[in-house]
Order: sequence, then structure tokens, then C-alpha cells
Amino acid sequence: MTAEINNQHSEINIQTRTHKAASRWQPSLSVAFRLLFLVLLSFTSLLAFPQGSLKQKKDQLQTQMEKLQNEIKLIEAAIKKTSDKKQKGLSEILSLQAKIRSREKLIKNINDQIGDLDQTIGQTSDEISAQNAQVEKMKADYANMLRKSYENLTLRNEVVFVLSSTSFFEGLRRYNYLLTIAEYRRNQAKAIQESINKLQDRKNDLQQTKDEKVGLLQKQSNQKSVLEKEKSEKNTAVNQLQEKEKKLRKQVEAKNAAARKLNDRIQAIIEEEIRLARKKAEEEAKKKAANGTVVKPGAMPMTPEEQALSKDFAGNIGKLPWPVLRGHIISQFGKHEHPALKGVMIENNGVDIKTENGADARSVFSGTVVSVFSLPTTHYCVIIKHGEYFTVYSNLESVAVKSGQAVTIKQTIGKLFTDKGEDLTKVHIEIWKGKEKMDPELWLAD
Repeated sequence: MTAEINNQHSEINIQTRTHKAASRWQPSLSVAFRLLFLVLLSFTSLLAFPQGSLKQKKDQLQTQMEKLQNEIKLIEAAIKKTSDKKQKGLSEILSLQAKIRSREKLIKNINDQIGDLDQTIGQTSDEISAQNAQVEKMKADYANMLRKSYENLTLRNEVVFVLSSTSFFEGLRRYNYLLTIAEYRRNQAKAIQESINKLQDRKNDLQQTKDEKVGLLQKQSNQKSVLEKEKSEKNTAVNQLQEKEKKLRKQVEAKNAAARKLNDRIQAIIEEEIRLARKKAEEEAKKKAANGTVVKPGAMPMTPEEQALSKDFAGNIGKLPWPVLRGHIISQFGKHEHPALKGVMIENNGVDIKTENGADARSVFSGTVVSVFSLPTTHYCVIIKHGEYFTVYSNLESVAVKSGQAVTIKQTIGKLFTDKGEDLTKVHIEIWKGKEKMDPELWLAD
């Protein structure tokens, strides 16, 4: 190989070898490195924006939208069963109110999706501008390198670059480097074209996102129109029902009194459970000498198994199954105005869920039944203990469990009572943490 190189050397009669040849390579090599950097930068920039997080949020909003649409369909089906009545009763008004609430959530969901699309459009537009500039720079540098190559990178210069090496191994390294540069130059046009293709993909994505936004805006407009009709329908029904205002007020007073009695009974049972747990813990502490262990006032002592169950229950907030197979909330937690009587307030310690006639109530979590009792106006009531948490189910016509019985998640605990006058079947559910009442709607799965 040395002889061959010497023959080439003598053939082209090179006078100067090292510094001049190497210096003439510098412009084209510099351009090559700049172009390579821009190619890598363009590919990296495609991944620089948080597309994954935006897609995840978009998927979540779309899933929520589908659930709300299904919820509205179920409520509409429940209303349709009694739509042949000339005058809507309180049950239908409560369902209409629930549907309006779900419709408002749906419109908010669509607004959130439109807001996210606006953000995506803005980011994509910024990406396109940045990538456009990169592609134009790549094209300019590529043209510049071709010009420099034409001026400098002749066969003579390539040979000079190799032969100007101070050793055989340096010459071999330079020769391999020339092969690499040659391969790179063959792929330069391809790399630029790929960047252009990706840029076009982003432009297509932008147009698709804009089209999607237009569709959502139309859907939002339609939902708002439907919402106005539903509110008008509810107002008409309320006006009709208000003709019986005197009778309604008596019913509300009776139901509020029944709710207070139920609350007092539940609170007494839970306080007794806490008292018995404290007493048992104190007795155990005395037997073991407890090394000065003191049970904190107001706390509910628990066994390790109960602590694990309590922790498991707390970890399922927003994931608990509903106490009925199908239904919708017609009365929310807390203090709120009566749907048909202005100025009349209702205080709900849980939520009321309307369901189908003849439906069963079921436990929302594994636990132990601590009490089964009956009151004239709220019918049978079942209290289930889950560590330091309690779930309460009332308005049962009959029960399928007894005090002290262990129950599993979704196990039937009884059949619900149907009010024939209102054609209403509902379950009233409460969740307590010790003596503290909690909003069941936050605990039940969407």
C-alpha cells in the first residue's frame, strides 16, 4: 500500500503537502459540521415539546365527555318512563335538575377541550416557525458546502489530505474520515427532505387540530341550545308544581324532620362504636401493662387489620362503586335550595341517588355491618364499618344482611323502597370518617 501511495504521489507531483492541503479543507469541513448539527437539532426539536402530556389530558377530557354523555342518556331514559304524565312531579323535576347539572359539566368539558386545542395550535405554530427556519438554514448551508466542495474537494485535494499525514496510521484515519464525510454528503439531501416531511406533518396536524376545534365549537353551541330548552322545561314543571306549594312545604318539613332523626340515630350508633373500641383498647392496654400507652381522646382505636382496611378505603376516594347498578344523583351533599320552593332549604348529610323500581342497594366497599334499624319515614337503614370509616344506606324496603356480618364490595344489602305517589326509587348514602360527615359524590367513581 505504501508503494501505491508513493506512485500516486509522484504521479500528481505534489509540491506542498501538510499545511496547505489541510487548511483548504477547513471551510468545507466546518460547513459539514454545522449542517450535521442542524440536522440533529431539527430532529431533537421535534421531541422537545410536551406532546405526550397534552395528549394524555386530551384523552382524559374525551373520556370524561363520553361518561357525561352516557349519564345524560340514562337520565333522559329515566325521565321518559314518566313522560306520559300531564304534570311532572317532584321526581321528574329532580331528574331534570340532575340532567341540567350534567349538561353544564359537559359544556365545561367542551370549553376545557377548546382551551387545550388553542394551546396546541399555538405550540404547533411555534414549532412550525422554528422548524421552517431550521430547514432554510440547512438548505443554505448545504448549498454552501456544495459550492465549497466544488472549489476545494477535488481528487487531488483528497489525496493531498491523506498524503500530508505524518504517519501511516494518521493517513489511515484521514482516509476513513474521508469515507465518512462522503457517506454523510450522500445522506445530506435525504436528511433535509426528512426534515421537510416532518415539517409538513406538523402543518397537517395543525390543520387537523383547527378542524377539531371547529367541530367542538359547533358541539358547544348545540349543547348550549339544548341546555336552554331543558332549563325552560324545568321552569315550566316547577311553576306547575308550585300550585301545590302548601302541600310541598309540609312534605319538606316532614322530610327534614325525618333526616334529623336519621342523623341523630346514625351519630349515636357511630359514637357507641367509638366508645366500645376505646373501651376495648383500654382493657387490652391494662392487660399488657401497655408501657404507659394512652388512648388519645376522641380517636378511634383500631386493630392492625382495621387500620389496613381504613387505609385501603381512604385510598379509593373517587373510585368507589355506586350503591346501585344504575342511577343518577338527584340531591347533593350539604345545604341547598329546594328545587321547586324558593327560600326553602334542604340539608343533606349524604346524597340521594334515583334508580330503577325494584333495584337492590349494594355495599360500596368491604366491611362489617354494625347496625340494621328501621325508622317510619326513612325505612330500613344499614351501617357498615370500614376501619374508621362508615357507610350508611337508607330507604331500604327489606334487608339481606344482619349486624356483625362481614360484607364484600358490591354485595347486595337489601331492596330499595319505591314511593308510589312520586314513582320514585332512591337510595340515600352517607359516608362518615369517625364523627365527620363527608361528601359521597367525591368518593364515588365518575
